[in-house]
Amino acid sequence: MKRIILMLTALMLSAVSCSEVNGNVSVSESISDTKQTSAKKDDIVITIALAVEPEHNEFDEFNNADNGYRIEYVASRSRLDDNGDPLIYTTDEHKKQDFDLIQRIINKDDIDIVGAFSFNNPAYYEILKNKGAFVDLYEFMKDDPDVNPELMNKHVLELCKTDGHLYGLPYSYKVHTMIGKKEYVGSKQNWTVEEFLEHWDKMPDNTTINGSRNAENIYYTILRSNLTSYVDYTKAEVYFDSPDFRKLLEFCGSFKSNHGEKSELDYNAPNFVSIYDVTGFNTSLFCYKDSNSNEALVSHIKDGEYTLVGYPDSEGQGSYISTNGEYSICSHSSKEKQSAAWEYIRQFYTEEYQQNHVMQKYEQYINGEKVVSYSAEGGFCINNNARHTTAERICKGEYSNPTYENKGETFETPLPTMDDCEVIEKYVDSINRIDTELDRPLWEIVNEEIIAYLGGGQDIDTTIDHIQNRASIMVSEKA
Repeated sequence: MKRIILMLTALMLSAVSCSEVNGNVSVSESISDTKQTSAKKDDIVITIALAVEPEHNEFDEFNNADNGYRIEYVASRSRLDDNGDPLIYTTDEHKKQDFDLIQRIINKDDIDIVGAFSFNNPAYYEILKNKGAFVDLYEFMKDDPDVNPELMNKHVLELCKTDGHLYGLPYSYKVHTMIGKKEYVGSKQNWTVEEFLEHWDKMPDNTTINGSRNAENIYYTILRSNLTSYVDYTKAEVYFDSPDFRKLLEFCGSFKSNHGEKSELDYNAPNFVSIYDVTGFNTSLFCYKDSNSNEALVSHIKDGEYTLVGYPDSEGQGSYISTNGEYSICSHSSKEKQSAAWEYIRQFYTEEYQQNHVMQKYEQYINGEKVVSYSAEGGFCINNNARHTTAERICKGEYSNPTYENKGETFETPLPTMDDCEVIEKYVDSINRIDTELDRPLWEIVNEEIIAYLGGGQDIDTTIDHIQNRASIMVSEKA
């Protein structure tokens, strides 16, 4: 906690300027009063922090269950003004709101539940999660019959741990990687930078990356999508001066800049690699071999026609996992409230809840006939049984229509098999890196300097020096 206080000293500098912008707003004024709902006076009250007030009170169902607990929330900002019009906040106001919430979490005991949803800049949640602001959720999970480590994806939980402790429990997770045809990229998964460049050198001159041949788009694909690999908030270090970063930046700079103009994609040229984000088993249904094929791409991964090569990095571990919907319980809360907070958040991790909410069902009438459709998965369920049941139902076609149309033709909707789903599961288990939110101002620093380099405004040495120095200062202030 001492390190958090040191971090706040640095943040205070920006908060002071924010108070001037906002007319010297006090610390407590930027966080709304606690919103209450009707309940018995003997209920244990649990307070959850939100960045913005919800459109409707999503806690009513829990509060009306007469379970001895009541959820209340504090929101850093309102959604609408007194006239019902949307409120717009400045970047400085967002910073001030986040600063005030951090102070409240550290110095008071009136907030019990926090997540990335609590902050305008989710990077602050990651910083607090790693600095002792939250309790180890394993202590609550170990005796829970329905939500315990044995019933969750152990590999993902291991990646989420800090010094052996689980300070945030993710609701679901996604995979971020790149993919290419085996004829171009070979069969080895997850490349080093050298392997990436070696394979590229064998490609025809008109080859594209993610459909493009301009410097900015290639930077967006192979570097910007993987910037978090060069930042370590725990150690307060950045690695933008590493040989790998230089090689990849030089590679991006070897292509012509489009100077911010929209570029045309060449669909007829060979495509080396593309971004491939896997947000669930059902997403494979929307990734076809070509525009006239009704075969799911995941089958071609299994059969070896495509290879998941990851983002190039020094150790060949460039693929990463990101999580959704993490909840944490504040360490300053009383033991009674911590237990009550667990009773609230545990409901989201049960098999029944995850299975019922994995995909949203929609019903509409078209030409007098009821048409049922489902949203895509927002991520893989962290609950093992819910994830397995979801895979089975997807493979049986329960979440899709029997046919789909493409260019005026009707095709039978492709369905993955359980073997296909197992291939994805095994790939997840091979990934040893969890992604954390990159601080938005840090992201802007990197992007600003690289765009200047790609546009010819500065050389690569200057670019790397600027990024490394500016990023180092920013990360050291917040770690």
